[in-house]
Amino acid sequence: MNDQNRRLVERIAEPRYVDGLGSRSIEDLRVMRDETREGENELSFERRLCQARIDILNAELERRSGGSDGDLMARLPEILATEGGGVGGSLPSRAPDFSIPRNADVPRRRVEEIVGEQTLARLPHLQSEEIKGIIESLAAHERTVSDRRRRVHVVMDNIQAEIVRRYTSGEADPAAALS
Repeated sequence: MNDQNRRLVERIAEPRYVDGLGSRSIEDLRVMRDETREGENELSFERRLCQARIDILNAELERRSGGSDGDLMARLPEILATEGGGVGGSLPSRAPDFSIPRNADVPRRRVEEIVGEQTLARLPHLQSEEIKGIIESLAAHERTVSDRRRRVHVVMDNIQAEIVRRYTSGEADPAAALS
């Protein structure tokens, strides 16, 4: 498989992707930065899909244990609105991009391999142990995606640092980026 046909995130994750940053043109660096942003957005989207399904499955288990009243479908907006089940957290280090990536089908298919819409539709009929197993699989996948996302952030930071270095050293004109 040639470089063009390989998935963007796979190309970005390879060490050779950032080889020779110092010798690349500023235009190449900007293209690379845009690619890493696109890859990061795809991975973030996949994480959000995992997290949303985990939240739904946990809400069903909570409903079964008597911890919650009402129809799960009626509670979906509430369930999905509280990130991480309502657990507070620190602000992200980067502004989140909530846009849907160009190739959203790839992350959707990956997550649907673990738990698809048909499984969610028959959720009330699944055994609690099966739901817990699905949650474990989703959590493991989310950890893998998060690890890949962190690696993309390192690449993105290296590219951005090289761009900033050129602007601050005078090698590149920041005004040229605005034209």
